[in-house]
Amino acid sequence: MSSTKGSKKCYCCGKMASKPYKFTVVPATGVYGKQKVYSKSEAKTDRVELRGNKRVFIYNYCNQECHANKPPQETYKL
Repeated sequence: MSSTKGSKKCYCCGKMASKPYKFTVVPATGVYGKQKVYSKSEAKTDRVELRGNKRVFIYNYCNQECHANKPPQETYKL
């Protein structure tokens, strides 16, 4: 399977896009939710490696028209 560097598969139509439209779903912590205090020297965690209700979903589309045709189906239950 050969692919060009930086190409991503469209979530809607399945075509390969060299400059995809990226749609990211980030869950809200809520008004009184606990957030971790930021420390510059602390080891960083990649967003896609988070689990549970902190998980971040990233969808790649060809363009905004493909996003309008098939929006993401996942919803969060907090």
